[in-house]
Amino acid sequence: MATQRPPQRSLWERVGWLQGGPADYVSDVVGVLLIALAVITILGLVGLTGGAWLSPWVGVWRRWLGWGSVLVVIGLGLAGWQLLQRRRLGASLSPARLIAFEIAVFASLGLLSLVTGLSLEQAEAGRAGGLIGWGLAEGLHLLLDSILPNWLSLGITGLVFLAVAGLAGLWAFSQVAWLRGQLGGAESKLPSFEFDDEPVFSASPMSADIEPEDEPVAAPRPRRQRLPAEYRKDFKLSEEQKKPAKAAVPRSADLPPLKLLVEERSTRPDERHINEMAGLLEKALAELGVPAKVIDFQVGPTVTQFAVEPGYIQRPGDPQGEGGQRVRVAQISALQRDLALALSAQRLRIQAPVPGRSYVGIEVPNLRTMTVRMRPILESMAFHKLNSQLGIALGRDVSGEPIAADLARMPHLLVAGTTGSGKSVLISAIAVCLMMNNSPADLRLVMLDPKMVELVRFNGLPHLIGKVETELERITASLRWVVAEMQRRYKLLEKERVRDIDGFNRKVEKQEDAERLPRIVVLIDELADLMMNTAEHTESTLVRLAQMARAVGIHLVVATQRPSTDVVTGLIKANFPARISFAVASAIDSRVILDTTGAESLLGRGDMLYLSPEAAGPMRSQGVMITDAEIEAVIAYWQKAWPPDEDISAPWDSLLQREALSEDRDELIDRAIDVIRVTGKSSASHLQRALKVGYPRAARLVDELEEMGVLGPAQSGGREREVLMDLDNFGGEDGDDDVA
Repeated sequence: MATQRPPQRSLWERVGWLQGGPADYVSDVVGVLLIALAVITILGLVGLTGGAWLSPWVGVWRRWLGWGSVLVVIGLGLAGWQLLQRRRLGASLSPARLIAFEIAVFASLGLLSLVTGLSLEQAEAGRAGGLIGWGLAEGLHLLLDSILPNWLSLGITGLVFLAVAGLAGLWAFSQVAWLRGQLGGAESKLPSFEFDDEPVFSASPMSADIEPEDEPVAAPRPRRQRLPAEYRKDFKLSEEQKKPAKAAVPRSADLPPLKLLVEERSTRPDERHINEMAGLLEKALAELGVPAKVIDFQVGPTVTQFAVEPGYIQRPGDPQGEGGQRVRVAQISALQRDLALALSAQRLRIQAPVPGRSYVGIEVPNLRTMTVRMRPILESMAFHKLNSQLGIALGRDVSGEPIAADLARMPHLLVAGTTGSGKSVLISAIAVCLMMNNSPADLRLVMLDPKMVELVRFNGLPHLIGKVETELERITASLRWVVAEMQRRYKLLEKERVRDIDGFNRKVEKQEDAERLPRIVVLIDELADLMMNTAEHTESTLVRLAQMARAVGIHLVVATQRPSTDVVTGLIKANFPARISFAVASAIDSRVILDTTGAESLLGRGDMLYLSPEAAGPMRSQGVMITDAEIEAVIAYWQKAWPPDEDISAPWDSLLQREALSEDRDELIDRAIDVIRVTGKSSASHLQRALKVGYPRAARLVDELEEMGVLGPAQSGGREREVLMDLDNFGGEDGDDDVA
């Protein structure tokens, strides 16, 4: 059991008559008396007051100390103030500091007497350094005058007094924080000048009568660890920050100008912090028995990636500095938590190894994060090299380079992450990026938002088909319409004998009154809600679209905050090769979305891992941030350039109306229509044989078709009913609606 070390007493508490009990109160009384004495003495020295007791007192100070008496009185007042603040500041008076202050004062007195010519008359009159200063200066001068010329002895005497006064003064007032504490008191709480290395603690519980302080006590700042020389780094940052490459091709006048978007503010990394982290990282690895060397670093918006080169473990018998077994990558990967503890990092991620490099990447969070904006990425060469209508700006990687991707080559994107990690911001940024580079004639958007709050601000956008759907029934109908539109487009491609939408648009461009097909991007902000209510229909629809919709220019961007196996099923994952994961709760969720761990170590607020279909592994980056003001500016531009139509009804409204009409009808009504379309026969007996039902049910089907306007009334003579509607287009009339 550890014994409690008694606290070390200050100078005043060592005085015998203060040890008996209330030392704090006595020190307050002494402090007040010293301050009062100093104030009265100062007033007497400047001639503002006097008296039977004060005048002789002031005369003694002036005669013996001369002009230096002011310094001594000021020091007396500071000592009194320090005694008053001792309990509140936790500071005690240091004897060494008192002695240094006295030496500085006496040296100043001698210097003043030397400057005024070593005149005894002036000293007795209370000028210069007084009698004490004259005695010190005269004594040192006589000592040096016996061995040196007069002028040289005077000069050396002055230099000695000047040096002693300066050094002693610096020692007495070396800590600026101490002097600020004496003068400012309430602004800072300062430690005692006498340090105690061993911690003092009490195991007794807090008394119930003692109330906690209202103001929280600030935690002490951690001291910087002093690194040994072999672990100190001297990495240098480039003086010139890399400027983003400007667009090689000017933007079209029909597209929104980039000035609608916010510029990016770059912050220079802290070079000292980077070198310190590199040294601590190398030192921690060595202490854990893994020899390695930090050879390089890359600074990104959120994290700094240190390049760690594994070393060699010396075995018995190996020559010093040669041979040995190379450190395995798995040994470094297993030290993630130990390194995070050594670096005091919130979260730490190890990329072992970095694809295409011969080192292990250890990613440490930066002191200050940088917000990534869309405008610099749209101006970069990485974006313009895509040369695609569906180019999207995703963010910046760990080296600060812009990341841009082509949605047409993905061809679909799956996004996952916990609440508040940045999914909805990324979905909005993708939509804005597509709007910045495509007109409503070239691109149409279908936005489905079961969360009801994230995408509704895009209502009124000319690119939008209908409006942002938030109700589950309408979302399901819109997905069915997208499938019908895909089938209709495949028929058009088959008719024109082309293999994709680009070939179709080039072929019909020269034809008059030909329909040009715009690309369609379907944005779904929350997949979990759809899978929870209509899992079978949603999964089959998404899988069918993901498998077939690429050739006809339909692409999906799906986000979910619950990347579990019942939401992101195996069929959905297999058809979404491009995936983005923000911060997730566990390594299991990370494996579901990325097929590997790592997303559980992300920092949130846009920090993400991007798995490209062409990459060997996920790439860490900071996602693009888009503000509400930028979104409103882009929408306002397109509303002015493309006035909205009066009819803003969605093409799937007619599908919903037909379903509402047939809600109470027989479930075989659609099959009956197919039989009539194929055979051309509309009698009840024919439907009875074709559908294998009884005659009463077949007769009811015929009556319902008459009410729907499909068949005409019964005719005399046993003739079949007349078909009133074009049944060839009955099942796909919603797919024939023009989306342009």
